[in-house]
Amino acid sequence: MNRKHRVLIVDDSRIGLTHLEKILEHEYTLYTASSGVEAIQIAKSNKPDIILLDVVMPHMDGYETLTILRSIMETKDIPVIFITSLGNDSDEEKGLNLGAVDYITKPYNPVVVKLRVSIILKMEDQMKTIENLSLTDSLTKLPNRKYFNLRLREEWARAKKESREIGAIFLNIDNFRDYNVKNGYDHGDALLIGLSEIVALHGKVAPGDVVARWADDTFAVLLQNSNAGECSTVAENIRIAAQELKIEKDDGTFSNITISAGVSAALPADSVLKDFISDTDAALFLAKELGKNQVVVH
Repeated sequence: MNRKHRVLIVDDSRIGLTHLEKILEHEYTLYTASSGVEAIQIAKSNKPDIILLDVVMPHMDGYETLTILRSIMETKDIPVIFITSLGNDSDEEKGLNLGAVDYITKPYNPVVVKLRVSIILKMEDQMKTIENLSLTDSLTKLPNRKYFNLRLREEWARAKKESREIGAIFLNIDNFRDYNVKNGYDHGDALLIGLSEIVALHGKVAPGDVVARWADDTFAVLLQNSNAGECSTVAENIRIAAQELKIEKDDGTFSNITISAGVSAALPADSVLKDFISDTDAALFLAKELGKNQVVVH
């Protein structure tokens, strides 16, 4: 069963909050806030699918609240519908320019409220589906290189802000081209799928770590808050597990593979992201040059 969408309602009026709760409570999981500050805190911790935000509130109005929401990584993409009794076109224009997706006016028409929320959520679901497809490798179902690069930039910025290390691993199948020629591309695909499962199992050490298919026969792992030694251990675990992977061939026998891995770690505050990736790639190249089936740390 699909989970209910999460809706955050923000209004300093208890009557207004209660009215919207009664309209939406049967279809959605609801959160409520009575101020902009509270709304930002709840949005960051609960990540609602949509926010209904009152424009006129004391201390911090809806416009300022929306501006802050758009500046925070965890909340910048959450759609916001303004709720207001203001009828001035310039007010609506201001809200839309700040990033609001729609307006709901007071007094509330329950049918209109439900329709506007439903339409925005359906559009968001469709956009997320399209986005997920564009960020997923069609064969292995792992995140693809595009997703990895997006997350890498995010985690690099976060690690830089928090003054902690970040690690990366590039893993490549040894002699994969020869394997494809000898056994056929269907067997090669089966090998990639099998290895992707191993990388996903052993590569994600902590929440927020990322594993992805980087290129044809290369996989990438991003490890948060990890030094070179810790990354090397993860890479070695994957290398050992890969040796146990067996893909049945047409003659009933099983093939064995090995992988090579390059590892690097960096403190973003003292490093350059481009060099970090180059160092990891160079370590992988060296692992190949030294005879394959091994892990090399930059």
